[in-house]
Amino acid sequence: MIRANESRRRPLSNWCLELGLMAMLAGACTGRIGSSGAGAGPASGSPPGQSGTSAGGSAAGGSGSGGSTAGGSVAGGVMQGPLDPGRVTIRRLNVAEYDNTVRDLLGTAQTPAASTFPDDAPQIGFDNNGDQQTLSPAQFALYQQAADALATEAMTVGSPQRAKLVTCDLSTGTACAQTLITSFGLRAFRRPLSATEVSTFVTLMATAAKAGATTDEQFQIVVQAMLESPNFLFRPEMDADPGSLTPHVLNPYEMASRLSYMVYRSMPDQALFTAAANGTLSQPADLQVQIGRMIADPKGVLAPTFATMWLGMGGVTTQQFDASQFPEFTPALANSMNAEVMDFFNEFLQNNEPVTQLLTANFSYLDGNLATLYGVPTPNGSGLVRTTLATPQRAGLLTMAGVLSVTSQPTRTSVVRRGAWVLGQLLCAPPPAPPPDVPPFPSDMVSGSQKQILAMHRSNPACAACHDSMDNIGLAMENYDAVGAYRTTDNGVPIDASGMFTGAIAEPTGVQGPSFTGAVQLAAAVAADPRFPSCVAQNALSYSIGRAIVPSDTPYLNAIATGSNGSLGVRDVLMNVVASDTFRMRRGEM
Repeated sequence: MIRANESRRRPLSNWCLELGLMAMLAGACTGRIGSSGAGAGPASGSPPGQSGTSAGGSAAGGSGSGGSTAGGSVAGGVMQGPLDPGRVTIRRLNVAEYDNTVRDLLGTAQTPAASTFPDDAPQIGFDNNGDQQTLSPAQFALYQQAADALATEAMTVGSPQRAKLVTCDLSTGTACAQTLITSFGLRAFRRPLSATEVSTFVTLMATAAKAGATTDEQFQIVVQAMLESPNFLFRPEMDADPGSLTPHVLNPYEMASRLSYMVYRSMPDQALFTAAANGTLSQPADLQVQIGRMIADPKGVLAPTFATMWLGMGGVTTQQFDASQFPEFTPALANSMNAEVMDFFNEFLQNNEPVTQLLTANFSYLDGNLATLYGVPTPNGSGLVRTTLATPQRAGLLTMAGVLSVTSQPTRTSVVRRGAWVLGQLLCAPPPAPPPDVPPFPSDMVSGSQKQILAMHRSNPACAACHDSMDNIGLAMENYDAVGAYRTTDNGVPIDASGMFTGAIAEPTGVQGPSFTGAVQLAAAVAADPRFPSCVAQNALSYSIGRAIVPSDTPYLNAIATGSNGSLGVRDVLMNVVASDTFRMRRGEM
């Protein structure tokens, strides 16, 4: 026991440990932590060596499989047959979500997750996949350190944070303690506390008081304890019967968190808390109203977060190119490349522009850096400016320097990477990993065109199966060098940018697909392929629910990828996602 005259000299985290109170942090958190089966694995369609890349929507995973049934409508269309909305493994707050949550919960400017926590599962796709998350003892120690620092700051006398938390006189006793615990607990745990939980935290304060803690120190211990609780660190979604395969609708507070972490990457805002308390998050239309509001909110980060991970843009600002070959590639240009893709995608989200035009649009967002690289006039205005592309060489994502650079090598383009990127990220048909003992692609450029070199590589039967599909797509992008500048020759040889959909991956039916010359024609062919909107839907659903897509999701995906009046907008996809039973429901697991 700590004597009263020691109270000012000991960290409050030590008080919790020595008083044996760490087991009283919160109510029990049930649910499986860790993998529930085979995870998504590496994003097969992502550029090798890049982290934070696309989900690879066709990857198999264990978290959504099962044999239950669920009726009802999905994205407005009634579907027949056994339906399974699946289940999601309990998700831990990732680095971005943790820092955003403590910012909104406490009003802090501290970013302990970005500063000290380990990175979130690199190279597996979306960073909120519960099957890919782990929690080591070392990481929990970092959570304890962060909670101590955050609670100390929050309860500093005279600080704005304390004024936000302490809304009654703590010296008046239990009534004030219960009020503060109930109010803070609702926001920290993203749900109302049970009477038992409130009582537990009141007891925690009383025990600390007996050890000599001041009233502020007592509540500081509660704040720290809640920040260390699994109810804060994780996003629990409870099944009344964890072994039942019968689907059930998420409770209103669980629904609020799904929406909030989808759009804000943070805790629910007051509008979501209010809707949950009022019971107005139960119907698909309720969720669509909320997500429409949230997408328009400047706080929303769905567009840059989703686009970065889906398109594999995470490494664009950190990649390196041979300065002697590409002197124009500077940190400023890399930032412009990234911003172009993000601003472009955000316009589609905000204005609900057609999904297919992501690949064919005749506009983009340019500044002086990009205009010089693209060989077009510099737009008027500061920053990136929406610009009509008066050149036949640029249209949509496939001709953007950011996409072209993350699919290149430091010294040259990569036909293979670019082809695999189109297959994996845009068509959800990622090539499998290469078989063992396959000779590598020549690292040094030799005489001849890339098309000739790759043709020799495909002469090996072990290579041909995948490279027929990848190479014939990637070659269409060869008019753009490693950093995205347009060119007509490579290594002194005229570029032949003709290609076609061929091979078992690009054309699984065995029928030879369309031919094209150049990336603009390739983009039009991909936009016309029914797999493209379906792939957008797969990635949007995977990101939104935090698990890999599995075969039982197919009927939901068909509805999500169906637009009204024959057109599917980017916002439509998200509206359809939140209206689907896969987003609104879950089940247990035998």
